[in-house]
Amino acid sequence: MGARVVAGVTYAPGESVLVARAGEVHANLWRDARPTVAPGGNARPWLDLLARLLPEEAEREHLLDWMAYKVQNASVKINHGVLLGGMPGIGKDTLFAPFLFAVGGPSKENIALIKNEELNSQWGYSYMTEVLVINELRQTDASDRRALENRLKPLLAAPPELIPVNRKGLHPFDALNRLSVVAFSNERMAITLPSDDRRWFVLWSEAPRMTDAEGARIWDWYRTGGLAAVASWLQARDVSRFAPGGSPPMTEAKAILLQAGLSAAESAIVEMMRARQGEFALGAIKGPWQPLVDRLGALMPTGVRCSVHTLFHAAREAGWLDLGRVKTVEAQSKQHIYCAPDVLARHGGNRSDIRRMIDAAGPGGGVLRAVK
Repeated sequence: MGARVVAGVTYAPGESVLVARAGEVHANLWRDARPTVAPGGNARPWLDLLARLLPEEAEREHLLDWMAYKVQNASVKINHGVLLGGMPGIGKDTLFAPFLFAVGGPSKENIALIKNEELNSQWGYSYMTEVLVINELRQTDASDRRALENRLKPLLAAPPELIPVNRKGLHPFDALNRLSVVAFSNERMAITLPSDDRRWFVLWSEAPRMTDAEGARIWDWYRTGGLAAVASWLQARDVSRFAPGGSPPMTEAKAILLQAGLSAAESAIVEMMRARQGEFALGAIKGPWQPLVDRLGALMPTGVRCSVHTLFHAAREAGWLDLGRVKTVEAQSKQHIYCAPDVLARHGGNRSDIRRMIDAAGPGGGVLRAVK
């Protein structure tokens, strides 16, 4: 009958009803739900609420750019999500309500709201979305402090370019990875992140609870045109200088989160590395690692475990470089080395010279040098 045949379905925000990929045509399940609003909306009550929650202007400006860019660019992935923390009842959900309206309209199409525990679901319905909202983000698995971070990695940044969507009783398909993540939490230590994290813009509000009168006032304004006014404001905001693929700015909230994410052993080792104390006085260390870990373990408080993984993670957090396995003309057996950047620069980037320095110090050489 002349109809076109598609290879399958996909979810591709910002694309037309038919999407070409790898030489095949797929039917696009996404439909734009952005509301049609009059230009020139007055968003002052909403901006006042934002200022109440986040007094730092730089934090507010980046958040506004993030929101506006998402509203204006459905087809572009923003490579970092937003984590907003604070005490219950301060207005976190209220603050984001106009943004979700600006993307998904009154019925919140293309918006998925899930709880923290639902992240481990085998089904992927929540990935068919432009904005994924995670309520009550918090660590749940004490045995693996990186489990939550690793689970969210593919959702926060691209690559991966595609996200598999599993549907009960239906064939799975791949959605284009263009979703943006918004997470709320009532806990300071909502998630454990590495010091070089580039996927989270972390905010914490010290604002007090909203009173019933304050909540009623802002929501009455939303219902009588406020949502449309904010949507219009976000559609008109200049985001030409926003870099969707860039790293989010560091915030005080994120610095606290990163520091709190270290275990007791990691924190102690990081401090020794930065201060060049004891085993780390040379600014470089080499394997075999277990003897070194045993000596470090003896310095830890009772009940604090130290492992090779602890040492490696602490080295990364301290900013030391993994030089790999290094040999010299004099010592042909390769040994694994970590080194502080300034020490490597002082030796002109010559890894063999770093190895010679450590070998010359001998067993316990770093400790002896620290005492001297």
